[in-house]
Amino acid sequence: MKKLFYTENRIENKISYYHLLFFLLTLPFDRFYSTVILVSFLIHTLIYFKKEKIKDISYTMIILQSVFIVTILSACYARSFPAALNVVTKQLAILLFPVLFTFTSLDIGKYRSRLLEIFAIGCTCTVLYLFCDALHVIWYNKLPFNALFSQSFVNHNFSLPIELHATYFSMFLLMSVVYCFHRVLTESVTGRRIFFTVCIFILAAGLIQLSSKSVFIALFIIINIGFPWFLFKQKAAIRFLLVSLSVSALLMVLILSVNVFRERLLIDFKNDLFKGPVGEKLSWRIYRWDAAVDLIKQSPVVGHGAGSEIPLLKASYFDRKMYAAYLSSLNVHNQYLSFLINAGIIGLLIYISTLCWGFWQAIKLKDILLLSFMVLTTVISFSEDILDVNKGIFFYAFFFSFLTISNKEQFT
Repeated sequence: MKKLFYTENRIENKISYYHLLFFLLTLPFDRFYSTVILVSFLIHTLIYFKKEKIKDISYTMIILQSVFIVTILSACYARSFPAALNVVTKQLAILLFPVLFTFTSLDIGKYRSRLLEIFAIGCTCTVLYLFCDALHVIWYNKLPFNALFSQSFVNHNFSLPIELHATYFSMFLLMSVVYCFHRVLTESVTGRRIFFTVCIFILAAGLIQLSSKSVFIALFIIINIGFPWFLFKQKAAIRFLLVSLSVSALLMVLILSVNVFRERLLIDFKNDLFKGPVGEKLSWRIYRWDAAVDLIKQSPVVGHGAGSEIPLLKASYFDRKMYAAYLSSLNVHNQYLSFLINAGIIGLLIYISTLCWGFWQAIKLKDILLLSFMVLTTVISFSEDILDVNKGIFFYAFFFSFLTISNKEQFT
């Protein structure tokens, strides 16, 4: 544990390391902390900037920043300059992280595994805190223990004490599960393998309690396709696949045997994808996607400009009598449709091309963590505007840059 919080390096790199360490530890909490740390890391990098680092600028940095570039360009013809400026400001992290990781003198590849371990431990402790808080509420109100598996303590209500959207917290937990599972398979020290196994069980319990449908889909793909393909040879891969599929099926049966999880993962999933009787739950995703399609048809090539999504959708919601969605100012909850509304087909193609490039890098490097990030981002983009919310932007900006720029051969 001491190794995680102590590094033998010159003072400049120590400060950079602690910036990244505390950024990851505070990521599940209020955005104020992670934002302050990012600004501090930027100032620190500028203070120690060396002009010879300019030669390290490459096409990789531009690709990692491509989403922000699309936002800047689409802001030029946006209907509302303040709305466009708000989006540009929120997405600044996508511009900054590739620059910071390129210009810092810290060898982030050398400390990649340490930082991810710290992130996993931080997420594990956060899940434990949330379970303790839930159990304390149950005890204080003299509720039965099985109340833990009710609507009052599932999904957003579970992550409410840290005021973090359930899906975004689930994304953090999934990346932590993948890292810990990878360490269990590759770690030679028995005590360490036990430690990471315990972390997996705690993180998995948190994932079940949060019940994010899209994250479950991503986890299934990563465990049953990514791990056997990337980490094992042919025969061992087949054995692993058979075991993982069997365990996945058994776990799903057990999870779906609980009413609240069955409603979240099956019934709500059906409602999000298929229209019900007229007037029933008009805030489901399928109705918002339908409203988005009409907006996209008005300007399919270049879109309506950055920041146009929610104002245009609100007007459409009101016309369609989707008053719950209108009052909550809900976005379209689909990153692909969001790009079509704001930046048109051109913006969407750039985003998809960026994702494809990330998959190509993961396959080329046989990097299970980068693959997991790409699968997670791709799947979540079907159900969330990941680049419209601070935690989604930070997740995308940090992990895409960090996992791509760091060198796999330098892990410690």
